[in-house]
Amino acid sequence: MKKTVVLVSALICSSNTLAIPSDFDFSGQFFADNDVALFDFTLESDQTVTLFTSSWGDDLGDGDGWVAGAGFDPILTIWDGSGVLVDEQDNGDIEGTTASNGVDYTYGVWDVFLDVALPAGDYFATLTQYDNFSIDTLLGNGFQRDDSPTFTFDDGFGSDPFFNGVWSADDPRSGDWAFHILNADAASQIPVGATWALFGIGLLGLFSTRRDVRENI
Repeated sequence: MKKTVVLVSALICSSNTLAIPSDFDFSGQFFADNDVALFDFTLESDQTVTLFTSSWGDDLGDGDGWVAGAGFDPILTIWDGSGVLVDEQDNGDIEGTTASNGVDYTYGVWDVFLDVALPAGDYFATLTQYDNFSIDTLLGNGFQRDDSPTFTFDDGFGSDPFFNGVWSADDPRSGDWAFHILNADAASQIPVGATWALFGIGLLGLFSTRRDVRENI
């Protein structure tokens, strides 16, 4: 199945010296229930990274509190540089506001919010809509709803073609998402391949190629 490619501006950090950890903010829009947003990030040393979405509670980042009717309920999955599962979270189960790059971003209980201690290395992160969990522990094998672009409607969760709240038939959502990676040395969004099988073939070479580039700068 062909996947929609979601493109946004990316902040990329490269240097021949040790980078200073920074915050990275991304936003975009899904066009089908089973779309996937894919990111990579790098840690030059062991450190705790904060990853969260602000699209369920407040995708505007204005710090005015929880806003009902914003983006979909996201799932965050973290993978190592070889595409092996590291961590996965459906709900952060907290409401609050966190600053990134001088802006206060508000998140609701169904946003993801994850503080995770990781060793130095290269990682992937994926955002999907609930309940599109990964098939197994390998990123290249894809997600459970890859063949169901309208699964929230097909499963009876609302009358809209896409983006229905899955606990209420009267909770239309939107395809908007906002994602933040705090305390990383580099991060970017990368396109999703036409199929996960083909994407998985090229996955292993992605970070090794970028590492060779950095080492030759």
